[in-house]
Amino acid sequence: MLQNFNHLFSSFSSESRVWVYTSNRELTIEEVEFASTELSNFVATWNAHGKVLNADSMVLFNRFLILTVDERFAAASGCSIDSSVKVVKFLGQKLKIDFFDRLKIYIEKESEFKRIPFSDLKSFSDWNYFNPMIISLGELRTDWYSSVKESAFS
Repeated sequence: MLQNFNHLFSSFSSESRVWVYTSNRELTIEEVEFASTELSNFVATWNAHGKVLNADSMVLFNRFLILTVDERFAAASGCSIDSSVKVVKFLGQKLKIDFFDRLKIYIEKESEFKRIPFSDLKSFSDWNYFNPMIISLGELRTDWYSSVKESAFS
């Protein structure tokens, strides 16, 4: 399993803001293509108070929608963040997927993914987990994918 995410959004600063939305099921290839297109179209015109945001998006592992904004150029505001949530809600409705269930998280071991209640994480000490608490691109690159055994949750 790929454990190094340093290559993600390589032209963006580590301080860039990140939002990771987790699906409640694996997306099909067609759904990934649809979501990727919708997110690309959105970030191309995403703005805050009339200023275009330096933003990008991706769908990773057919389970995660990731948005990032390099705020060195313009900061995401409440209204701009609301517009991104609206796009993710639209995708969820269109694809019949819940991207807002924060009580479950994905774990991975040998390319097998499981979605478990966060409260059960310590029962999977030999697995790796995707940290839902990250907020920066630097964290996404270094702390998003971690060993349960080496975490504060074990």
